[in-house]
Amino acid sequence: MNTMEAIKARKSVRSYLNKAVEEDKIRSIVEAGAMAAGTPMAGKIYFSVITNPQLLTKITEGAKGVMSKSGVDMLVKLASNPGFNPMYGAPVAVVISTDKAADPNSQNMTVANAACAGENMLIAATDSGLASCYLVSPTLAFAIPEIKAAAKIPENAVPQAMIVFGYSEDNKPHAPKSFDNIVYVK
Repeated sequence: MNTMEAIKARKSVRSYLNKAVEEDKIRSIVEAGAMAAGTPMAGKIYFSVITNPQLLTKITEGAKGVMSKSGVDMLVKLASNPGFNPMYGAPVAVVISTDKAADPNSQNMTVANAACAGENMLIAATDSGLASCYLVSPTLAFAIPEIKAAAKIPENAVPQAMIVFGYSEDNKPHAPKSFDNIVYVK
């Protein structure tokens, strides 16, 4: 698969099989994230690769708990659904964290750096034959100090996003895209 094929085939998947992902695939996907473009002025990016089922469950439960108390109607409603799993049962979760930003402009750059790393991992997962999804709400679990420590997120770091991936039976093609939002200025 070439780069454009992977980009066109990639989609957000929200259902995973209870099947382990091979270590070499995990390593390759995370290394793709570490090679992402970004500005060094925003500080360092950290990757916490989590495959421990008990920790994945704690993150799921912690995220739902924080969501339920957030005061944000959509998050409260999602968290109240007993069947909702904010990580969709994925066997691998990679938390992308960045150094705490000193000012709003730096904060914007840290979020952009994390997004660039995440996109690289999403494309690499597709190229490896895996399903994936870019998530933010599960990072709410890291407001719980015990969960943040268990995930080995550095004290000076802020979780920005989570990439989950694994095997899935969801092999429906990507929804057709319209390109009517592209303007060429010559």
